[in-house]
Amino acid sequence: MLHCKNMIRNRLLGALLGTMSLLLPVLTRAQSADVLRDYQQFEQARAAGDFQAAERYGRSALVATESNPATDPKDLVDLLRRLGEVSARAGDDQQAVQFYQRALVLQEKQLGTDHPDLVPTLTAIADLQTKDKDYTHAETILQRVLQIERAAYGEQHETVLATLRQLREVYRAAGDSEALARTEQQLRPVFRELAVPNRRYKQDQGFATVRVFYGTDRKPSGSLKPAEFYGGGRGDLQYGYLDVTIPQLHQEAALETQSRWDVYTLVMGQAAAKSRYVLLDKVVPLPRDGFVSALRKQIQAAPSKDVFIFIHGFNSTFEDAARRCAQLAYDLDFDGTPMLYSWPSAGSATAYTIDANTVGESGRKLATFLDDVVSQSGADRIHLIAHSMGNRALIEALRTFLEKRAPTQRQRVFGQIVFTAPDVDREYFIDTIKSMASVAQRVTLYASNNDLALRSSEIVNGAPRAGMAGVNIISLSGLDTIDMSAVPADVLGHTYFAANSGAIYDLFRLLWRGDPPPNRCGMSDHMPGLPLTVWLFNVSNCRGNDLLEAGVLLKRLGDRARAQVQANISGLKDQKQRDQWSLILQRLNTLLASDGALTPASGAAAITTGAAASAAAPKQ
Repeated sequence: MLHCKNMIRNRLLGALLGTMSLLLPVLTRAQSADVLRDYQQFEQARAAGDFQAAERYGRSALVATESNPATDPKDLVDLLRRLGEVSARAGDDQQAVQFYQRALVLQEKQLGTDHPDLVPTLTAIADLQTKDKDYTHAETILQRVLQIERAAYGEQHETVLATLRQLREVYRAAGDSEALARTEQQLRPVFRELAVPNRRYKQDQGFATVRVFYGTDRKPSGSLKPAEFYGGGRGDLQYGYLDVTIPQLHQEAALETQSRWDVYTLVMGQAAAKSRYVLLDKVVPLPRDGFVSALRKQIQAAPSKDVFIFIHGFNSTFEDAARRCAQLAYDLDFDGTPMLYSWPSAGSATAYTIDANTVGESGRKLATFLDDVVSQSGADRIHLIAHSMGNRALIEALRTFLEKRAPTQRQRVFGQIVFTAPDVDREYFIDTIKSMASVAQRVTLYASNNDLALRSSEIVNGAPRAGMAGVNIISLSGLDTIDMSAVPADVLGHTYFAANSGAIYDLFRLLWRGDPPPNRCGMSDHMPGLPLTVWLFNVSNCRGNDLLEAGVLLKRLGDRARAQVQANISGLKDQKQRDQWSLILQRLNTLLASDGALTPASGAAAITTGAAASAAAPKQ
């Protein structure tokens, strides 16, 4: 295997490198025609998987770039990192390490020795050292990464947990049982020691199972392995359901991902993997009639008759999308039925143009899927959540769906519609959404000024994207725009909606109670200088797993939640656990004070207070 790393890191680095390739026109603008040709040939060979040729072209471009006194050091770092990736994939690990180390030296000169932007380079070096069984140096590098990430993001951030998991696998491979036990202890979630009563998904034998109903226009690959069942090719509209397992060690806002070189789980089998990672466990395709029948039964049997449909973004495989959808359902403690629509993304960071040409056609097939769910499922409320390029599919689907309905049949068809980080032309988004405001109880836009993926898309497409904040943030009647710029997430700042517990809590309140922005955490004041349709997410007030746990307790137990938490605290001897539950109690007291008297949610019973009562009664 070419990269022995935690797959979360692999995907984040891959996405970052893909973004660098999108920035290639900027990088080469001042270069000669020969150098431009080298860069283009480098990228073409890299995208085609001819890594030896890519390394040859990349070396030629590197010589020219280094000899140009006008070269921006950042451009040189980017090229060195891409060469490191290419050399590693070509099987030349020693050369790859040299490229990454040269990039690291340049970065340290520009940024210092503890900047978060060093992490992808450091992680790549640690990956290669681990692959070559140089565990001592790999541990040293990863401990440095851990120190940088903890200082930048805090203890419970997804990237911190990913690094701890990577360290765990290094210690396991090295046979260091003492360090392994110490790392396992750091990964053990305090909140799961005493489970929140009546959570939707129950843990059993180390994992819980989330069932997701899906539609897709991906072509089946012919493989029966769940992770490979659907490929990246276009096909007819398919239906079915899938199961994803969530480990008992799961942390909110994390997507625990199995490394391709995880020796332990290869030896111990699937049961060990399920206790550690979020896994796509089963894919069951169904004919349309069988799908509708199974979906109706699931919705009728669920505590709530709500559903949400998640539409993924660029660079996502079917497996990626299924795991993310299930993680959202689990973290949201969603009482209804989670659903997924997966369009045939190529699942590659270098296939942006391919995905962009595919997603529009998928939108028309998604419209058929929406019509099936609306007319046949028996759901009380249908929520729609799209991410990144998936917003293009959703907008096209909504346009097609609404064109076939009389004006009197277009009002409040959906519950919540949430556009997260939409990679959609800003002006097109505004023109389209103006006609869709009445189709849902509430329409929400999550935008960020720190979304590097959307900045790159702006350069490629030559126009601002709808998911960008700052001077381009969208203010529109009938649309709640939430500026999420302060929310820390992945390296590209693009998946904050699912990779940050504060952002998940905001989505939790939106789906549970339909709260307007002023009634949700962190947004009591709208953004100064902008209309009331734009709200600033205050991450300092709305962060941490303790807030999400308090919200779930409030939903489940209402006024009885405080007594439950106090009982939990009094029954604990471990001071760390007592401290964590005390934080939950503080959060709970704040929520109870702001929400007033509540009764526990049960089945389809609703909890509505204040402004939320004007919306249709939530069923969660």
